Amino acid sequence: MFLAALMVLSVFAMSAAFAGGAAAEDTDDFDEYYEDLDELSEEGVLVGQEIAIGGFDDADGAEIREGFADSDGDTVDTSSVETIEVDGENVDVVTFETDDLEDGDAYHVYVHGEYLNDEDELETNLEATFWASDDVIDVEFDDDSVELNDDSDEATTDLIVDTDREEVDVYVSGELGNESVDDDDLEAIFGDDLDADDNEVLIEGVDSDIEANFSDQSSGDYEFTVDVADTTAEDTAEITVGEAPEIDAQFSDSTYEQNVGDVAEFEIEHSGTDDLTVEMTDEEEFYNATIEIEGVENEDNVTVQYNTYLAGQDNGDDVVTVLDDEGDELAVEDVTVTEELDGDEGDTLDEGERLLHGDYELEVIPAIADDEGEFDEEETDAAVLLLEERSTGDMNTWALAGDEFDADDVELDDIEDSATSTDSVADEDLLVVGVEASGIYGYAFDDDGQWADEGDLNLTFEDTDEPRYGSADDFSLEEGDEVIVDEDENRFFVVVDATEDEMDVDETWDITFTVGDDNDYVDDDETADAQINIEEAYVELVGDQDEDDRFQIEADNESELTAETNLAPSTDGDFRLRTTSEVYTADAEVDGDGMLMTTFDLSEHEEGDEIRTLRVTAGEEPEHEAEGVFVSADDDTDKKDGFKIDADAPSEVNVDDDASLDVTVVNNNDEAGNATLEATVGDEEYTEELELDAGDSVTESFDFDTSEEAEIDWSVETGDDSDSGTLTVGDKEKANGENGENGANGENGENGANGENGENGANGDDANGADDSSADDDETVPGFGVAVAIVALLGAAMLALRRQN
Repeated sequence: MFLAALMVLSVFAMSAAFAGGAAAEDTDDFDEYYEDLDELSEEGVLVGQEIAIGGFDDADGAEIREGFADSDGDTVDTSSVETIEVDGENVDVVTFETDDLEDGDAYHVYVHGEYLNDEDELETNLEATFWASDDVIDVEFDDDSVELNDDSDEATTDLIVDTDREEVDVYVSGELGNESVDDDDLEAIFGDDLDADDNEVLIEGVDSDIEANFSDQSSGDYEFTVDVADTTAEDTAEITVGEAPEIDAQFSDSTYEQNVGDVAEFEIEHSGTDDLTVEMTDEEEFYNATIEIEGVENEDNVTVQYNTYLAGQDNGDDVVTVLDDEGDELAVEDVTVTEELDGDEGDTLDEGERLLHGDYELEVIPAIADDEGEFDEEETDAAVLLLEERSTGDMNTWALAGDEFDADDVELDDIEDSATSTDSVADEDLLVVGVEASGIYGYAFDDDGQWADEGDLNLTFEDTDEPRYGSADDFSLEEGDEVIVDEDENRFFVVVDATEDEMDVDETWDITFTVGDDNDYVDDDETADAQINIEEAYVELVGDQDEDDRFQIEADNESELTAETNLAPSTDGDFRLRTTSEVYTADAEVDGDGMLMTTFDLSEHEEGDEIRTLRVTAGEEPEHEAEGVFVSADDDTDKKDGFKIDADAPSEVNVDDDASLDVTVVNNNDEAGNATLEATVGDEEYTEELELDAGDSVTESFDFDTSEEAEIDWSVETGDDSDSGTLTVGDKEKANGENGENGANGENGENGANGENGENGANGDDANGADDSSADDDETVPGFGVAVAIVALLGAAMLALRRQN
């Protein structure tokens, strides 16, 4: 057989011993006893055990060899590892040490001597194959750490032992830091009834977890080694023993605010205890609630949610919900709420009454009351809960892109990021109705954020078009309908798919939220309302058209196409432009101004080339199609980009007046850049180097020399833009004609009709400088010039009368 190839002689130190008939009776002296070779073959051995094999008669030697036994029973011609001679007769037990066997390898026992088989026939030189395997044990502590609490006699946990054997004996040793855990500490940790020796303790018959008590031990990081007594199996387990933090509980804030009818929240930071009690008392000491929370993990802070709508109504523990740091409901052992009204436990408010607004004192106690209602600890912190009156605010409406959002899946972030305020909505869009209201969040919505239809609250939609017969179409929010609740901001939102909720194009609907007078918090109806128009969705190309209504598209490398729509921003759209030889397509998205835009490289086309189809679509259905024609790009059109100039200078000033040229330069590019500003003022030239971020501007001023009359030309340019002009500097006194000696007054015309007063000698053309505008230069002061004129007329009349006499 193939045994010869496998039977490489073992060179490990393997011993064989033989016991006589009397010794064979005490099989407990061995780690494992096999009644015969067949049992050994069936079960195999665990590495490290001392084994005994019985059932022999007059055996005189044995060997353990690697590999499989010869299947035909023939003696293998090889030397044994070790042969033990035995003195005496009737040797019936053979023992072996297995420390050096390898896990997963096959071995066989070769026994010299005689053996009486089941048929009472005597056989010699017996062989049997068996497998060796490592024993396996896994250990770990049930807790990663335990705390030494001055108020507790125990800091216990379990050492979990996992093995395939029914029970095992183990040696346990430990280290704290670099020091061995001594015998006394091992006995204190694992049991006073144990006898530790040489810094290890034997624990026999382990068939379950081992209790470990660290109450009297030093704090620190421990590592324990567990060795199986009869095999080579071992494993380690670690645990941290720490000083328990001081028992304490603190509110996260000194003041909390909420509206009556809503759910108030207050956070508690605690340590050293798993049990908390909160006492809540109103300012009149009429209402008191005791909130007992048991089984809170010591490392978790808790948020207590207190439903002010349910309070005082005999709703028991439903009044309070406990949340963890992530805002999820915390699994605690028990929450008990005990309410008192004027000292009477279990009493409730009268029908129609709810907890009143006002100040409520909060006290936290890091312990639970005993059976007599006495607390082991006093309160460690206090705070105030301010419950304010509720209110009903405004209603607003928004539109959301119907092809981007599903009405059932819209979330608060979608509304805040994407909804557009509007009083009209396209029939393909979603209508979002937002209501500002406080004091309803303790009862208006269920735990899943759905409408609860309680407390006489209604949200209704009604068509404004009253039919001749019957009533106008309407519908209302019903129990179970999806609502988006934003309690932190005292608002909620309802998303409506207009075309699926009875609304039709060209209809106007009134939307009303009502807190009815049967509500416990109001005396009269309170409402918030809005009105919304339903429009048919459309999209329309915009741009210049020729006399044949063809859109004029520039043959340019960045030719822009534009369309407008009443669909909500973020609605998807696309453009399609088909020439005689090519088709251009591009996706677009409606922006905040209701526009869709895209650009194509159309520079290969010529002016006058036909555009067969120019089409834009948006959303599900709206589409606009038209014809077009290519036109040449307008090079003289003002550039949108670049450094643009806005120049300001007077056109006329008087000598020695102040005058300046003010130039503002704006960077209209999409990124920061540099430009050179060149300015010429008369004979003076100026150069300014500018560096501006996108959208930024700078203003420079240049003074004119107005010391004498002159025509002063000015100009400015940046390379992207330019401007120019002329300033006239004049002499004001010469402009008034030096007052021209007043024309000698024309001899007064011999009194002939007062000589027409010689037209006052034309007043030397009134000299006032041939300006014909003396009235402008010398304005009559109201109430003064009129009086002088009257006196002059009276004087002229009296003079004429005297001459006649």
